[in-house]
Amino acid sequence: MWLRVAIRYSVSRIVPNYIVHELKNIPMAPEWRHTSGYNSKSGNSRGKFFLSLSNKNKEQKEDKSSLLVPWGPRGLAGEDPSAWISQAQTVNLQADHNFGEVSEGRDIYPQFDHPDCVHGAPIWEVENEGDVAVFAAPMSHGIPCVGYVVKEQTKPGRLRPDLVQPIIERNFNALKESVIRNPLKIMAVIKNLPVGSSFTFPDGTVIKQSDVVEHPIQGRKIVILGDTLDPRAIEGLAKNADVLIHEATNTYLSGIDSRTSLEEVTLDCKRHGHSTPYMAGEFAKRIGVKRLILNHFSSRYKGDQCLDSIAIMTRIERQAIEASGLPETHVASGWDFMMLPVIKDEDKS
Repeated sequence: MWLRVAIRYSVSRIVPNYIVHELKNIPMAPEWRHTSGYNSKSGNSRGKFFLSLSNKNKEQKEDKSSLLVPWGPRGLAGEDPSAWISQAQTVNLQADHNFGEVSEGRDIYPQFDHPDCVHGAPIWEVENEGDVAVFAAPMSHGIPCVGYVVKEQTKPGRLRPDLVQPIIERNFNALKESVIRNPLKIMAVIKNLPVGSSFTFPDGTVIKQSDVVEHPIQGRKIVILGDTLDPRAIEGLAKNADVLIHEATNTYLSGIDSRTSLEEVTLDCKRHGHSTPYMAGEFAKRIGVKRLILNHFSSRYKGDQCLDSIAIMTRIERQAIEASGLPETHVASGWDFMMLPVIKDEDKS
């Protein structure tokens, strides 16, 4: 609905055709508590979510007991009547092809029994085209938010015809006599043999699948997270990903930041539902990702091409490198229009 309203009332006609698939019932992480308030200007009750922190120790670490509580169907809808997510349900704005929308969208509901569900959080199967699938999982943030995993299907390994064809030619007549009109089709049979099995030719030659079929070509996996202080709900989907795109909103930089510390900046970051480069690196290490791209930086980091900005972004990268254990060539701060080739296993040298 938000997209529909934004395009309609900004009179944006120059947009490509699009389809909206809506993720339904996005929950808040259990560590976020809802509190009601009062808006003096409107006279309406208004609430918000705040991060529940433990004050039992000096470091004010997150209350880990909350991480054991399952994620429920909670969110701003209903709990905050004045919030956009609540009001959107009452807006009657139908799809209109004049604004580019193709009315083939789906309502996608969460699955709490998906095999990759962890920590009691749900998963949405956004799209599955056979060779590529897209999944989503909720993030821990101050408003309902999700992260996505784009997963390419693993493909069977390639057959080595140079090893198989001479044997087929040697058995060509015998294969034709056994009602196989085109003996060369045996190649497809051998390629699709189960791992560990074999095929016996009429002359007694035995070919093992593992001897003539290369290893499967592992599908690529990209993880794109939304705003978050803890993306644990997506761990099951994100394991061993090729690329992780993780926010790194703020951090402590000695010599630049005064009257504060890494602990204070980290706590402030969490309270606002965001992460530091160290937190991004720790999650990258936890899921065993190959490359980490940092994004969603505070506006106090200009990110332009001057030497001071480059030096700051390099220091941010080094914090993530330290926490993740990845080589410096595998961690980068993202920039607008950045392009990152993701190499398939078959292309790796």
